Amino acid sequence: MTETVRDRPNVLLFCTDEQRADYLGCMGHPWLHTPHIDRIAAEGTLFRNCFCSSPVCMAARATMFTGLTNRASGVYSNGVPLNPRIPTLPGILAEAGYRTHSVGKLHLQPWGGRTIAEGEDTRINPERRIYWKWPGHWEGGIYTKAPDDYYGFQTQDSVGGHVNYAYGDYVTWLEAHHPGAYAGYRCSLEHPAPLAIDPELHYNHWIADRAIAFLRRHAQESAQPSAVRNASAVPHSALVRRSLGEGGFRMPHSKPFFLWCSFPDPHAPFAAVRKWSDFYKDVDIELPRHALELSPHNRSETMQRMGKGGKVFDPAWLCECIRQTAAMVSHVDEQVGRVWKALEDTGLADNTVVMFISDHGDQLGEHGLCYKIDYPFDGHMRVPFVARIPGGRRGQVVDDIVSQLDLVPTVLHMAGVPHPDDLRRAETCGEEGKPPPALPGEALTSVLRDGAQPGRRNALVEHDTIRGAFETVHMRTLVTNNYKLVFYAPLGETLLFDRRNDPHELTNLAGRPECRDLLNDLLRQLLAELARTEMPAHDRRTGA
Repeated sequence: MTETVRDRPNVLLFCTDEQRADYLGCMGHPWLHTPHIDRIAAEGTLFRNCFCSSPVCMAARATMFTGLTNRASGVYSNGVPLNPRIPTLPGILAEAGYRTHSVGKLHLQPWGGRTIAEGEDTRINPERRIYWKWPGHWEGGIYTKAPDDYYGFQTQDSVGGHVNYAYGDYVTWLEAHHPGAYAGYRCSLEHPAPLAIDPELHYNHWIADRAIAFLRRHAQESAQPSAVRNASAVPHSALVRRSLGEGGFRMPHSKPFFLWCSFPDPHAPFAAVRKWSDFYKDVDIELPRHALELSPHNRSETMQRMGKGGKVFDPAWLCECIRQTAAMVSHVDEQVGRVWKALEDTGLADNTVVMFISDHGDQLGEHGLCYKIDYPFDGHMRVPFVARIPGGRRGQVVDDIVSQLDLVPTVLHMAGVPHPDDLRRAETCGEEGKPPPALPGEALTSVLRDGAQPGRRNALVEHDTIRGAFETVHMRTLVTNNYKLVFYAPLGETLLFDRRNDPHELTNLAGRPECRDLLNDLLRQLLAELARTEMPAHDRRTGA
């Protein structure tokens, strides 16, 4: 039995919504204040080049919960629910004996839709905002508490929405204890400005409060006498139990936990609590050149056909968007610090893996683009990722490419818990050899613990959507340490950027004759990665 299985660390995973990779102090931002997230990096590893699987909320979150590409999970864009039959990270850990809890935003089911269809089963999707009675336009009133046993989370404290609206357990609490406070969320995209709501009533503060309450409860349960238990007495599936073995192993005083702590900020519209907005009120924001003028050498015909990136934004408006974004990030950082302190105060920190990541980024005006979806640029593809593990490297910086696809295999490997599909494939493979792994990502444990290099050093970024001038737009992107290749269908458009010498992606090299061999090589690599990350039928029992 491996040491990782025997020790079974806790896992605390912080996630934000729509945060650029470079919006952290530890990433070199010149004036952004994020001391608590920076501390995770100082005590662990900073991944400077982590890319999302897809630059929209639902698709990226599906990857962070399943470890699958969006082609494999079926969540190719927003508005597509994650099939509950697919194994999820919290579900696999729960079956292996972990206590799983979610606080904040999940977004594994679509939020939209203002009417309930005749005959619709309202129990299927508790994330639909129409089902919650809240002080907004939707007043279904079907749910007053988020359900337990949701995508592998045994319990949850939910927050849906972001910035100018919210619903879920948080609003149920807010209305019960502070009626009328919800009005403080009023804001608009056209006029970025501070929110009126009290910072201690804001959903970020409530999310941290609920995470802290969970940690304290867990610590109290951990005060019970430890025991050597037989693995068969722990609520594992038969497959996981076979992997861990039937002999006794020493459990911690209570089950290890997996805590998902997810903040809806710094999503658009751009509005922070006044405390942090005022913190940055005197900052002289200098916009990058590629937000003030468009490069004539990186124009995408696909973007132009969709009416995107054709002009720059008003600089004054953009500066206020950036100011409010920075304030929202610092507000989240403050809450991360509160949760981290509770982790230490409860004595749980020494055996807890702590990670911080975002689902996707935001262009924030660069190249005439804001927000996210299917743009060819790093602003919305590249995400912050820092991780600290017990006994791991401290202050390590990794410049090699990693991917959101690596998150699930990394956590499972550190927990010593196999993916159930790997066990099934091993059983059915017989004498034909070891089958390929069920998940396409790479376990980064040796990077975090020993300072090894990531093995794959590339990332796939994909998105499919119905967009304006096209019936469907398909984006397939391959990012390597040196280059980025972007392919758009249906036009068959290709963009190629030199990441080392052109970090702001001002020049598309795809049409240059001297880059033809490089382009063809990257296209072959892209095709190879697309083929590798498909879901082949590995589970055959015989050769015929």
